[in-house]
Amino acid sequence: MAEIKIEKKKPIWPWIILVLVILAILYFLVFADDDGDIDDVETEQVEETTWEEDADTTTWDEQTDTTGWETNGDTLSATGQGVSGYLAYISDNNKMGIDHQYTNNAIIHLMNAVQAKANEMNYDISADMQSVRQDARQIEQDPMALTHADKIKAAGTKLANIMEKMQKEKYPNLSNDVNEVKTAAQNINKTTPTLDQKDQIKKFFDEAGDLLRKMS
Repeated sequence: MAEIKIEKKKPIWPWIILVLVILAILYFLVFADDDGDIDDVETEQVEETTWEEDADTTTWDEQTDTTGWETNGDTLSATGQGVSGYLAYISDNNKMGIDHQYTNNAIIHLMNAVQAKANEMNYDISADMQSVRQDARQIEQDPMALTHADKIKAAGTKLANIMEKMQKEKYPNLSNDVNEVKTAAQNINKTTPTLDQKDQIKKFFDEAGDLLRKMS
């Protein structure tokens, strides 16, 4: 009688385990990648909003009370933004030093002071101030640039000329003081980096402050 050989079936559980391992690996790769995308999105959102939270630099809109300048150049509220505000700013020892932020803010304060004084005199300087605002905006748009001396000189010279017109209108005895302001503005070297001529720029701000104080 012939012997019948019976082969044992090979167990299938190793294949099941292998399939489960493969599925686990695929699951990990897919969801790990999704998590990374989420992290990237969150990181990008943080980076995009950080500048708003960290910004400690006075901006054009925050510092200047120029709501009416776009439509009526001679209408500016002098409350807290006039001559006293400018004098307080340039006399604050914590702000002295002519870094870029100080220079930017000092120009804006000086513009407000001159405008406020013109309002007090009922003297129209709207056309002259339009050109000054253009120079000041270029400084504000890139406050960390190393070559702002040309714009500072341009704005300072124009403001000095405006104050000279106001002086001739109502303060004839202050002609020497006006000349001091104009000379200080002219002595700013437009090709020299701002931080390399701190004393001269500070002198201009101080001379302008002295003139405005005497006009008050």
